[in-house]
Amino acid sequence: MRRLLVAAFVALGQPAAAQGIAIPFAPPTDRALIYRIEQHRPVEGATRMFSATRDMRFERAGEGYILQVTLRDIDSDAPAAGAEPYRAALTPLIGVVLRFRLDGQGRIVGLDNVDAAWGAAQAGIDAMLANFAPDTPRHKAAANVKALFASLSPDGRLALLAGEVQPLFLFAGSSVAGGEGRGLRTVAGSPLGRPVPVEGTLRVVGQPADALDLEEKLAGAGVQVGIHYRLSRTSGLVETQQRSLAVGSLALTESRMLTPVK
Repeated sequence: MRRLLVAAFVALGQPAAAQGIAIPFAPPTDRALIYRIEQHRPVEGATRMFSATRDMRFERAGEGYILQVTLRDIDSDAPAAGAEPYRAALTPLIGVVLRFRLDGQGRIVGLDNVDAAWGAAQAGIDAMLANFAPDTPRHKAAANVKALFASLSPDGRLALLAGEVQPLFLFAGSSVAGGEGRGLRTVAGSPLGRPVPVEGTLRVVGQPADALDLEEKLAGAGVQVGIHYRLSRTSGLVETQQRSLAVGSLALTESRMLTPVK
């Protein structure tokens, strides 16, 4: 459940000629959405697929919004050693409804049903521990997830549960620099096993109707990261995101897509 990048960007100095493009936050409240994440990364010498599909719906709540998220399913073609930690972390959340509270600028500020959601996740882990023998990969992975859950503070629980939807709101309620873009500094994480500082630029590379195409290029010690965003200028949401991370001979790619239910 660790993120490819720590999503904390720091401006390194915006060119004087760059003009800011205002990004709203006005998510659609009249439709159901599907959010699919698919990742391809090396496991035991081969590239393996990991995917998760979530059902989503926004509703207005005072000056902000409620985002209802339900993990529908997960999948992986990795062998047990690579797939079980992923399945153990996410299987307990399948079917659990999460009701995130967002302010008017697209910041996640709480989870309305945090006790019920957390209880359901813990019950799912306990069921996995009871149904699999202690010497099996799934039991061991579930035990590790249970220990992680037990170590988290309330803020840590919210951050964990919100982690996979947070990238939708990277630019909501802010502005994006035009012209030469702006400099960024962040930290590349998984699958490195250690944080590596990276720096680069974020710039606008296209302006199709009602959208912006953004390109982010980052580099650090032996690390290359590239990210392409399709950002809605109507809703302020990141509708598609394509990421690649290269560390020596290791390569990871990830795609995220938010689409209306047809």
